[in-house]
Amino acid sequence: MNKQAKKYRKYYEALDLIGCKHVSNPRQIKNGTRVFRLPFKDAWGHDIDFATYESGYVRRLMKLGYCPCYQINKKKPETRLIEVKSGPHKGYFYKLRSSERVLIEGNGDRLEYLFNYIVRNYFKAKPKYQRKIDMEWLDFTAKWRYGEFGFESCDSDTQDEILKSLQQ
Repeated sequence: MNKQAKKYRKYYEALDLIGCKHVSNPRQIKNGTRVFRLPFKDAWGHDIDFATYESGYVRRLMKLGYCPCYQINKKKPETRLIEVKSGPHKGYFYKLRSSERVLIEGNGDRLEYLFNYIVRNYFKAKPKYQRKIDMEWLDFTAKWRYGEFGFESCDSDTQDEILKSLQQ
């Protein structure tokens, strides 16, 4: 068994452990496409599906709307200069910024990327920022939530509630 096949099997089993189902139809399998469905639904009650393609793309499939799917491959930014050929700005250059998707070559690598993407975006809590708890923040929370003059002026039960809420 080569390296990609071992990696594919490992991450296929990992996706199975977190509850993802392999839902590809025979035609997709023949074309080299693998579709996986998460064990829960999105906010609108639709299934959350992802597909890996033999061409190197990994996509999130959408059920409704104008966009049937979107790519989740990493982007490689590209900037180039374009010369203006006519008009009052002839001879000037402007920057054209675009991005190109980085294709993932191996089947095992694509499944590894998909697994990491799913775990990162659907299974881990993502706090907006990790705030350092100091006296200034405790005073602000006491004033804002409880209408107290500061953390020190609160009784011990309120102080415990404030500390518990900030540690969550």
